[in-house]
Amino acid sequence: MQPQQENQGVVYEVNLEADADIAGPFDTWLRDHIADMLQFDGFRSAEILDDPSAPAGRIRRIVQYRLSSREALDDYLATHAPRMRAQGVARFGNRFTAERRVLPHREEFLRGSVSTENCLNCGEVLTGQHCSHCGQPAKVRVLSLWSLTKDVVGDLLDVDSRVWRTLWPLAFRPGLLTQEFLLGRRASYTPPFRMYLVLSLVFFVLASFSDPGSGVAVQLDEGGTNIQLRDGGSPPEGTAADAAGPADAAVTSPTPPPAPAAKPPLDAEARKLIDQLVKRVPTDAQGDLRKELETTLAAATPEERAAAARFAADPCGEDNFKLEAGPLLKQYEPRLRDACRRIVADQQSFGRALWNNIPKMMFIFLPLIAAALAVLYVRSGRYYVEHLLFVVHFHAFFFMGGIVVLLLERLSELTGGVPTRGFTAAEGILGGVLVFYVPWYLLKAMRRVYAQSWWKTLPKFALLGLAYLVCLVFTGVGLLFYTALTI
Repeated sequence: MQPQQENQGVVYEVNLEADADIAGPFDTWLRDHIADMLQFDGFRSAEILDDPSAPAGRIRRIVQYRLSSREALDDYLATHAPRMRAQGVARFGNRFTAERRVLPHREEFLRGSVSTENCLNCGEVLTGQHCSHCGQPAKVRVLSLWSLTKDVVGDLLDVDSRVWRTLWPLAFRPGLLTQEFLLGRRASYTPPFRMYLVLSLVFFVLASFSDPGSGVAVQLDEGGTNIQLRDGGSPPEGTAADAAGPADAAVTSPTPPPAPAAKPPLDAEARKLIDQLVKRVPTDAQGDLRKELETTLAAATPEERAAAARFAADPCGEDNFKLEAGPLLKQYEPRLRDACRRIVADQQSFGRALWNNIPKMMFIFLPLIAAALAVLYVRSGRYYVEHLLFVVHFHAFFFMGGIVVLLLERLSELTGGVPTRGFTAAEGILGGVLVFYVPWYLLKAMRRVYAQSWWKTLPKFALLGLAYLVCLVFTGVGLLFYTALTI
């Protein structure tokens, strides 16, 4: 069993011995002396004990002072002790003596709370429901699956639990949780970083139910590489044009263009080129793409067909894939070219890797936004971690809104008939509301937490929106590079 630290309290004991014929004046002075001692910082209480073993003609008094910390006692001994001792000597001279010692606090036992059990984690004697040394609960039991389920469901269904006391103000009282945390009122709410991690985890799990790889398209053209997010079931706009040459206006224009006067027949080489390009898109989009390519290549010149053939042979070659950047990034061009070839060969794997890296990006994105807030409120006297706390709460709200939207989307996919239309309509309404509610929520939260007027908050809100855009582009580009280099 390890002793507690000295800063948890000490006993300062003074043993006094005086002539018996001055017992009355000495005891009176001693009581006044103790009253003066209790005025010093750190002195909590004092007790006078009588020692009957004093020799004949002498009296013994033991005074025990209880102090809050050893630091308080050291301060007294260095600052006030010489003056207090001099008062006694001036009053009684050499007719009394004093000996002193310091007793560090170890343990305290109260009636009815004495325990013979020890903490299973650190071995400390238990004096309550939790270990006073490491904080582990005194009662440790192995939960069954049923008990664990009841605990979780009980926390969720209990309207007085911390979960519901946290989610309601998170959704409808912007900035309140941050304000309460900074004021020290924290026990009633779920810790902010735990809440953020749980909500972000639920959001990404729900989002992953649809294949994330099918939502990423890699579009390659002679000018370089273009990566865009889209639904896997529909081809990206301009796929045929970007892959083979100028787009035929008949594909996108509502008014059909005049037919060409004459189209040379497609030879075997052109049809082979079309087959190479078509196989790189989802199956359900291959038919439309083939028609567009046939129309485009039929009107293309021999030089344009040759350029398309070179591109189809190696889209990531040196002629097609070039990194226009400084020497610091230029050194990564060979690795990026290899990654480009892997992406072309398996676009879905790149899409999944890109999706899986988004949570990692958030651990860079959030500190950047907090740094922007620290700059905007540089004279507020707040620490950086307070701005980070504000950002964590706001993004926890953002993920919570996304969870509700995703739940409605999944319900609309799982049900049929009238419920599907209802869920789809609710999803659309909620998405429209969030478009306006999220910016208002951020503005209101800034107003509450930083307590500045609307005229000061509105410009900072606009600058913060610009910071969001810049940081999103910065981290997004970094995400693409990181995924390409690690895939």
